[in-house]
Amino acid sequence: MTNPLTFLQSITFIRIRVIFEAIEPIGLPEYKGSAFRGCLGESLRNQACTRPGLNCQKCKEQFVCPFSQLFNSYVPQEHEHQRKYPKSPHPYIIDPLAGTQTEFEPGETFGFDLTLIGSASKQLPLLLQTFGKMGETGIGKGRGQFKPVGLQALNADLNYETLPYFAQPEILSIGKLPVKALDKRVTIDLENPLRLKENGKLLLSAPGFGLLVERLAQRTGLLAHFYCGAPWPEPELDSIAEITNIPIEKSQLHEADWRRYSGTQDTTMNFDGLIGQITYRGEGINNWMPLLTLGSWLHVGSTATFGLGKYSIADH
Repeated sequence: MTNPLTFLQSITFIRIRVIFEAIEPIGLPEYKGSAFRGCLGESLRNQACTRPGLNCQKCKEQFVCPFSQLFNSYVPQEHEHQRKYPKSPHPYIIDPLAGTQTEFEPGETFGFDLTLIGSASKQLPLLLQTFGKMGETGIGKGRGQFKPVGLQALNADLNYETLPYFAQPEILSIGKLPVKALDKRVTIDLENPLRLKENGKLLLSAPGFGLLVERLAQRTGLLAHFYCGAPWPEPELDSIAEITNIPIEKSQLHEADWRRYSGTQDTTMNFDGLIGQITYRGEGINNWMPLLTLGSWLHVGSTATFGLGKYSIADH
């Protein structure tokens, strides 16, 4: 069996790194991705919205407004699969920089990597302005203010380098990513909680290879279609159901209980998920390495926009 997922070739993305400096004391939650997403969304909406106070779903600009395109990702009514997919996966990922520090004094720095997928990369000039607005909006429970002090982009060598304000970041694709050639074994290192649902319930045991690949292929297939011009992916996705011969060799996963406060809903939300390593062993793994490689950049599972579902492919 060879990899049937031709839509992987269509996916393009850029990744930038923005560094902020605290102006006032700032307290962030344990997982900073939710706070960054909330601050970015609020600042972008204040900047881009032309009809404040109106529900986005009732707004005539819901498909052209930069905020709505990124944070709502509505699928037009005329799309033949709109009833099944009223929203597409969001075309961005916020991945906080490594580190456990949550309290920042004036002069200390923090930040995140931002991935923009396909056509969403056209919003970069506006987002560069929004980073400054984020600092004015403030972040954390005390709404501490901060300012952007550094901007980098991932280059063709997959290293970060300073990005001049008017420069265009490297457009990345599967053809520019190193795809490992593995024999019969692959180990997935889940760095941030993986959230997969099965039969409507959150999966808190090791996912089978078929389930992991199916959800990853669905996510990348929809991203390829809605933002990168690829055909509708379901005919190719249907072939994944045939994967039954790659069992779990070893699992060292454990449940992580991450929580975030939602200012919009005024409640604490739980984001349980799985962290650790899982090894699959069987024939045909190499066929799925392009998909697994791309997924290591675009994440898998729900809440990927916060940075959840981040994984790497371990070296054996």
